[in-house]
Formats: sequence, C-alpha cells, structure tokens
Amino acid sequence: MGAWVKSLSLLVCILASFLTITSFKLAGTGIPWVVVAAVFFITSATMLHNDWHDRFHDVRKGKMLALQHPGAFLLWLAAFWATAVGLIAIVAVQDTRLGIGLAIMQVVGLLHPEARMIPLVPIALVSLASASPAVLPLAAGANSEKLWPLFLSVALVIFGREITKDIDDKEIDGGYKWTIPLMLGEQRSRIMAAVAIVASLAVAVAKVSLMVLPGACLALLAAVALVRGKDPSTSRQYLDLGMAFVTLTLITFG
Repeated sequence: MGAWVKSLSLLVCILASFLTITSFKLAGTGIPWVVVAAVFFITSATMLHNDWHDRFHDVRKGKMLALQHPGAFLLWLAAFWATAVGLIAIVAVQDTRLGIGLAIMQVVGLLHPEARMIPLVPIALVSLASASPAVLPLAAGANSEKLWPLFLSVALVIFGREITKDIDDKEIDGGYKWTIPLMLGEQRSRIMAAVAIVASLAVAVAKVSLMVLPGACLALLAAVALVRGKDPSTSRQYLDLGMAFVTLTLITFG
C-alpha cells in the first residue's frame, strides 16, 4: 500500500493545497474548501498521469508500480481524475470562471507529458501550472495586489526545483525528453536553478510579505547547496520545507 500512496506525491499535493488556501487568504475572501480539494486531486491525478505516461522510461529510475500493475494503476488514475472532474463540476456550478480556471489546470496536467521534447515547454508548463493556484481568487473576482507577485515567486521557485529533478535524471533523459541540464550541462543548470530560487525569494519578501523571511532563509539554503555541488535532493528538501513554512506563515498572519 505504501507504494500506491507514494505514487500520489502527497507532499507536492499538500503544498499545492496550501498555496490555494494562501491565495484566498491574501485576497481577503473566504476559503472555498471545494476548490482546495479540487486542486489537491488535480495535482495528484497529474502526478499519476505522468507516472503512467513515463512508465517504461521510469524503470531506469526504479519506479516499477505502473509497469508491474497496469490494470490497477489505470483504475487508481481514473479514480483520481474522476474525483477531480467531479469537484471541478461542483465549483463550476457555483462559479463558472473559477471552474474554468481549474479545468485549465487539469488540461495542462494532461498535456504536459506530450511536450517533453519541445525546448523549455515542459518546465514552463510545470512552473506556470504549479503557480496557478496563486491567482485562482482573481478568477473568482477577487482583487489583491499580492497575488501576481505570489504567482511569480512560486513559478520561479518551481522552475528551480524542476531543474534539480532534471539534474538527477540527466543520465537517463537523453533522447527521451528535453531538459535544461542536458542542454546546458550540470554546473550551469545548478547556477540557473539557484538564481531562480533567489529571485523567487526576493519577489516574495519585497512584494508579498516580510513575514515570509524565515521561510525564505530556509529556501535560500537550497540555492547555496546547489552552488556548492550538494546532492539536488538536499536542495529540494530545503525548498519544500521553506515553501511549507512560507505558505503556513501567510495563512496564519496574512
């Protein structure tokens, strides 16, 4: 059962949910929990969809679940997509524009694997889609000058985080997908990821809230670790901890 739960990438789903709550808190509106649930299931369904699409390639990374249990995995995937679609429909009945925003997120999740060989498109889609919960309140008619800076900050930090994952996979991705490490090499990619992370933190502190500074310092350690040649997974741990701290701070203190 542990492998099935792991396939959901729960940490990523939880961070996406936190971001959704944060955005509505900053917008000064009530938190629509059905939207939060929809983002959670869209994110988890997207993770599962990527695993299914890459099931043969991922064998080289030791990920065997989708390949070894294709029937059960497809049912698992269908259950999450169906739940996501159902939640989007509920939201659309209440607010059409918000429902459309969520539907776009879902479509991007479906299309992302198909763009794997187009330069910059895969990482751009992941970065923009991951940051999109930050601006969902705008679709609902809310207005907050902090939402676009939050969107930009999240997009930049996800851009850097994705590069760290591609560094890990650079030995097996050649010929299968286009990635920045394959194009620029590892050292330049580390610098690019670190710059994106630092830029993200600068935007968050300057344009969103000074309250995020402690969490930003944690994420800054990720950039330092990258430049110093540490394992990319170490940087991701700092980043994930920093992002969780930042969103919880904003949820609590606004």
